[in-house]
Amino acid sequence: MKASILIANYNNAGFIKDCISSLLEQSYKNIEIICFDDASNDNSLEEIKKFKNIKLILNNNDKKKFGCYNQINSYKKAFEHSTGDIIFFLDSDDFFKTNKVEKIIDKFNRSTKKR
Repeated sequence: MKASILIANYNNAGFIKDCISSLLEQSYKNIEIICFDDASNDNSLEEIKKFKNIKLILNNNDKKKFGCYNQINSYKKAFEHSTGDIIFFLDSDDFFKTNKVEKIIDKFNRSTKKR
């Protein structure tokens, strides 16, 4: 089972490294990481681009003319690019414990086998 982890980012350069690192250190390895950056004006993009195997989606709208998306629309845009069987949402100023994805997928698999 593949897990898609969707990150909504806006100006969280100070946290995004820990956020993405926590995903790359997951005990469950069949994951894709999709990060939607909502026209950040800090150095978030530079921090995200330091990592490999991250699908980075950018809000390329003219910020002065169109503004930013909101968090739910950022997740929606990231979801459109996801290919996982199960979806996780993560704010860019947060992180997952090392075994979070594994525990949730295990619980999901056990609950669907009971049916």
